[in-house]
Amino acid sequence: MGKIWILINGSIITAIFVFIHWIFPRNLSPWIQKIDQLFQGTLSDYGLYLGLFIFGAVLFFAFVLLYGINFLASFGTIKYPSGSENFSPPISIIIPAFNEEKVIGNTLESFLKTTYPKENLEMIVVASGSTDETVAICEQYQDRLNLKVLTDPLPKKGKPAALNLGLKNATNEIICVYDADTQIEPNTLLSLVRPFNDLEIVATSGPVQVRNWNDNALTKGIALEYTYLSGTGLYYEIRSRLGRSLWLMGRNYAIRKQVLENFGGWNEDALTEDLHLSAQLSAAKKKIVYVPYAKINEKVPTNYESFRKQRRRWVGGYNQGLNAAMKLDRRTVILRNFGMMHHRNSADFSLGAIITAIIFGLTGEFYLMIICIAIFCFVFGTIVNAVRKYGNGKYRLLLYYLVYIFINLNMFSLQFKSIKELEWEKTTIE
Repeated sequence: MGKIWILINGSIITAIFVFIHWIFPRNLSPWIQKIDQLFQGTLSDYGLYLGLFIFGAVLFFAFVLLYGINFLASFGTIKYPSGSENFSPPISIIIPAFNEEKVIGNTLESFLKTTYPKENLEMIVVASGSTDETVAICEQYQDRLNLKVLTDPLPKKGKPAALNLGLKNATNEIICVYDADTQIEPNTLLSLVRPFNDLEIVATSGPVQVRNWNDNALTKGIALEYTYLSGTGLYYEIRSRLGRSLWLMGRNYAIRKQVLENFGGWNEDALTEDLHLSAQLSAAKKKIVYVPYAKINEKVPTNYESFRKQRRRWVGGYNQGLNAAMKLDRRTVILRNFGMMHHRNSADFSLGAIITAIIFGLTGEFYLMIICIAIFCFVFGTIVNAVRKYGNGKYRLLLYYLVYIFINLNMFSLQFKSIKELEWEKTTIE
């Protein structure tokens, strides 16, 4: 099937470039003429078309076709397993909350409003080491929620150890993970858990939206970025619809307890326990399903220093997960790194495409100009669709497209930073 797909695409690409060359017969690239001279005129007309095909196939297939598929796949919906309409088994919610008195109350209030059957809901808040009013606030909700507040000392600093303590005290087969600052919507839990009606599914993940998106230019740029990738936005829906593997992103995900226990719980040495767990699931070929209807919201950093520290830990954890946990062959690791880098920086490619389109237009290379315009349109169109689906239609966020690109470039630069001196660190949100 793969060879047939390549053959079909190759035929389409060849036809497109022959047609374009027929439209612009006099716009023959000077560099192609020079190549022909270099080979002493040995490039016949067929050789010329072959040269156009090789150059065009790489450019078109790698960018236009890829982004075109992404754009088309960004429409439509994800369907639930048949017969899962009333599926709401007992679940355990784990919320690590170290000194979270400012936010934990609002988070628990959102769980009070859930439509999930309260009798099937077990909540575990791990407040170990807290010195503020976190424990006292949680205790105020114990008569309205089936809530356990754990304060046992942790063997190691950080969220992974807190999650493992929660796992030991969880009594249900499905575990859901949320941060102390994440607020759910009434139907979030029902949506997130419903796919588990299919026994082959071991984990689900839902989108995260930005609550403080209107604070400043940085938060607006992050909110735009969240609609596509970092908030498990449209890119995850696209991958899920195309049958590709997914990553879990720290909050708003559910997983079977047995699978976690088989892995020995969360890795307490990992910078990002969620990405490490994702790597383990991928290596074990376990199925993760994306649930676009299971939305939550959270606050993001409002200043550059906090943002950069958070993203450095994310990137470090991603690299750590690939290099240490996946146990995959080199080819798979390289492809995963390339894929993440490529899609993470799609907006950057779109900016480069529109700049290049202007240059090609001024130099008379109209067929290359058309290709570059197509690249920009597909990418920007996908981001517009991401805002529609995961940004609550706040199209003004598109005005911060350059901030979004800055965030991507920042993440790219962090790929080259050493992770040896990094350790788990709580992100400071003002």
